[in-house]
Amino acid sequence: MIGPDKELNKIIEVPLVSKDPLDISDAKNYYGVELYPNQPTPTIVSTQSEVESLVNQKSGNNEESLVILLKQQKDFHSDTFDINKYFKELSTILFGKNLIHSEVISSTQDIMLKYLTFTRQGLVMIADQQTKGRGRGENKFLSPIGCLLMSFKCKQIDGNKLPFLQYLAGMAMVEAIQSFPIASDLNIHLKWPNDIYSNEPGMKIGGVLCESNYLNNEFDVVIGVGVNLSNSNNPTTTLNQLIHKKKHGLSSSSSLLTPTSTDIPIYISREELVSHFFIKFEPMFMAFTKDGFKPDLEKKYTSYWMHSNQIVKVKERGNHHVKIIGISDSGFLRAIECDADGNSSPSSQIVELHPDGTSFDIQNLVLMNKPQQPK
Repeated sequence: MIGPDKELNKIIEVPLVSKDPLDISDAKNYYGVELYPNQPTPTIVSTQSEVESLVNQKSGNNEESLVILLKQQKDFHSDTFDINKYFKELSTILFGKNLIHSEVISSTQDIMLKYLTFTRQGLVMIADQQTKGRGRGENKFLSPIGCLLMSFKCKQIDGNKLPFLQYLAGMAMVEAIQSFPIASDLNIHLKWPNDIYSNEPGMKIGGVLCESNYLNNEFDVVIGVGVNLSNSNNPTTTLNQLIHKKKHGLSSSSSLLTPTSTDIPIYISREELVSHFFIKFEPMFMAFTKDGFKPDLEKKYTSYWMHSNQIVKVKERGNHHVKIIGISDSGFLRAIECDADGNSSPSSQIVELHPDGTSFDIQNLVLMNKPQQPK
């Protein structure tokens, strides 16, 4: 029986489940077509015996490959992810309806980028735990059990729109969290460009990572989202801890909120949060794809972020002060030169910083070039 992704003989096995009826022919057309020579593509099968046959064939072969076992919803059973609960909550047309789940995998982002690029839009991969999770700039992303760890597919034709996708995903996650009555009054913010923070200083609870490939005049985008939801070994405060604290009026130093805490109730499950995320993301993405990052979307985004009129230093400009004023038409951070009190003059220049090359030290309010990771 297929379980967590097994890397026996370098074969990674994962199940694919669809909310709507999906036959093996369509699954292969959606996710298994080779579009260019030597493109890594998964082998998609519909029976466990086919999986076992492939494992036997590749015995002793060190070449990595991905095998996807198509399962009907009624036949998918997991002790860690309730597929029926997830699909019951989901009410989208496109996103999240086809799902790959694994108990342990190297990285949902890496697997999708390697094996599922240029495939159908909307597919999501969810893991209980990652062994090689990563964030922006190859930063390691700790992935203990209890985190929401997922990557999903979307498409764009206009490359100028790519920087905005991380903003959409961040907004959708904030709105998804606040769509639960028990979390509606949580003060969740976005830290530019891609982090999700609680109202307590320095409390990061999640992040977004967008990466893409290009073929035939189309960008194939994988959006990764991680949220510290109910971690058993918490690297930071979790969402369910914040809800518990709010509900019971606990202080930040309460023993019930320590990293080793195991008795925090599950107020919001992964299944619920992912379904609510896609319900929020889909209409936002459709409007953005049609009309771009219009003023109403920018207004919504800046209403969630931590930075309106924030005065920060830019390290590469001699630690001169700038005041953050918004997002440019190209998706850059816009700021204006000012003094330490935020006062500008007619000669003050507008500074624009690209999200992919900039790091934001929120503790010290410093913007700087993001260090390049060694290859």
